[in-house]
Amino acid sequence: MKNTIVFILCLLFLFIKVEKKAFCQNQEIDSIRISLTQMPDDTIKALKLSNLSYQYLKYQIDTALVYGRRAVLLSQKLNYKFGLASSLNQMGLIHKYLSDFDSSLIYYKKSYYLFDSLKFDLEKASVLNRMGNIYKRYGEFNKSIDCFLNSLRIYQNLNDSIHMSDVMNNLGVLYDDMRYFDKSLEYYFLTLEMRKKINLTNNIHIIYMNIANAYDQKDDHVKAAEYYKQALYLLKDPDNKYDRLSLLHNIGSNYEETGNFKDAKSYYLKAISLGKEIGKKEILVLSLQGLGNTLIKQGDRKAGLKYLEESYHLASQIDDVIKQHMLSKNLYLAHEKNGNYEKAFSYLKEFVVFEDSIFSLEKKKQIIELEKKYESEKRQQQISILEKEKEIQQLNLARAELDSKQKKFQRNILFLTILLTLAFLLFMILENRKRKKLIKILKKQNNQIVHQQAQIVKQNNDLVEANRTKDKLFQIIAHDLRSPLVSIDSLAQLIPFWINEQDFKSLNKLSKTLEISAKNLLSLIDNLLNWALSQQGEFPFKPEKMNLAKLGKEILEIYKPIAELKKIQILCEMCNNTHVYADRNMVSAIIRNLLNNAIKYTSENGTIIIGSSIENEIAHVWVKDNGVGFAPENQEKVFKIVHGTSNGTRGETGKGLGLFFCKEFVTMNKGDIFIDSQLNKGTKITFTLPSREISQN
Repeated sequence: MKNTIVFILCLLFLFIKVEKKAFCQNQEIDSIRISLTQMPDDTIKALKLSNLSYQYLKYQIDTALVYGRRAVLLSQKLNYKFGLASSLNQMGLIHKYLSDFDSSLIYYKKSYYLFDSLKFDLEKASVLNRMGNIYKRYGEFNKSIDCFLNSLRIYQNLNDSIHMSDVMNNLGVLYDDMRYFDKSLEYYFLTLEMRKKINLTNNIHIIYMNIANAYDQKDDHVKAAEYYKQALYLLKDPDNKYDRLSLLHNIGSNYEETGNFKDAKSYYLKAISLGKEIGKKEILVLSLQGLGNTLIKQGDRKAGLKYLEESYHLASQIDDVIKQHMLSKNLYLAHEKNGNYEKAFSYLKEFVVFEDSIFSLEKKKQIIELEKKYESEKRQQQISILEKEKEIQQLNLARAELDSKQKKFQRNILFLTILLTLAFLLFMILENRKRKKLIKILKKQNNQIVHQQAQIVKQNNDLVEANRTKDKLFQIIAHDLRSPLVSIDSLAQLIPFWINEQDFKSLNKLSKTLEISAKNLLSLIDNLLNWALSQQGEFPFKPEKMNLAKLGKEILEIYKPIAELKKIQILCEMCNNTHVYADRNMVSAIIRNLLNNAIKYTSENGTIIIGSSIENEIAHVWVKDNGVGFAPENQEKVFKIVHGTSNGTRGETGKGLGLFFCKEFVTMNKGDIFIDSQLNKGTKITFTLPSREISQN
């Protein structure tokens, strides 16, 4: 009972410690995140975004990716090269954690070139170290070694022992992958010695684990087990799941090699479970492979092949050539023992391909040695040739003195010939330039003539169109100016009659009809006057920054009484922050015409909505009704002057001039206008205006 209580208290203490650490880490992250919301977009914010991305890396990879991208975009916006290089380096690390090694390498290269141009050696060495790890995964060992050695050289020049130990550890891992285990152990022990010398105990369990791995590969499983135990003892951080995963896998591998298949299977299953939890595919590949091989050794070939196949497909997904090489060998041997020779042959071919790729570095070394021998022989030949040439030169020296006078004469003749040739060429070049200049002038004149002809044709077409428009307007004036006046005259004659009859109800109704007729007449005259001014180029156009919502509400107050005569409800859905850069009078005329038409063609108890919104610095304004609408064949004609009349829901007449002028005014203000209408269902007319001044270009 006493032992149980002690055990529970220990667990509780450990839980509180872990929770406290997690709480502190979250507090630090939250502090950085909150401070970012209060900072302006400057270089400090760009660096803090990159730092926050790194903080999230091992806990929330998606959040790390979001902050990393924000750091890149802000650095690009500020043209902050150091911040951009740092954030690109961080993006490479994120994509490495996501096992997207192609993208990771691209980001690292961009970061390296920027740091190199800025002469930041420390940061450049860090990127080289990370690039070396990526090349290693592709099996490009020569590039990996170059990156690691260049990184190590920079750190040595900077006397940076901490980072030197990291690079030497990576070189040990690289030689492990190349199966040069004595060389890898040499680097591991150098790393361990250096870390002890500078009293750097952080992550020292990784070095012990790497040493154990090398001994395991050398089949010295006893020594490997000793170092694994030390690594497990030193790994005390419960949040370090990645290293715990590696250690679980390696212990399982050690048990497999010593024939303890039961414990090997147990550790492999723990590693697979943890690997799937944290998404570390490269170690998961190895654990699946180890479990597959262990099951086959136990006699369960079917289950073993299943895990080997899963491991191989996962290695293919992450493009890990080294692991594909090992697995293809395991699979072809397993299928061969199982009697499935077709699959065995397929994996054998894959193994041969990977074998050639993996050991191409050794072949390159042999080629380099041959090249060195060839260069040595070549230099010996060159020395003997030079000695013979020296003897020939001494023999020819006397002859050269005799030929000197003759050569001098020949040089003079050659010089004179060249001089005459150059003079002739210069003359031909000048003549050719004159000819080209004349041709260019003629072409320019011809182009001007063609352009003038095109302008004349265009002006003629514009005049014809203007003449047609004028004729239509005269027809409208002849009919529509007379009709409202006749109506007003008739209504005026009825006024004394209704007064004498004392029929004030009819008189009131008559006055409203008279008011509508007068407004229609004034609107028609106003539109005609505007058109005439615009055609003569005298219409005043004074664009300004204005609040469109305020103008719309002012116009609504004018038209609400008119709408109430037909019991029509007008709703305003205009955005209060809708600002445009346009001519106030023109915009007012556009909205008035659209509201007037909407009231005219909407039946009693109908609804009209006027609204606005802003998208990409363009204001969208619309007037929508549920009136009679337009037939599809008439929608294209509403913005043109077409002969004919249309009646409103109370018999109001109109020629469609209002929409014609709306189109003219919207175009003058650098906007556009659209119609969306269905017969007997309603109409929505939308026009656009710029929210800021647009340059002429």
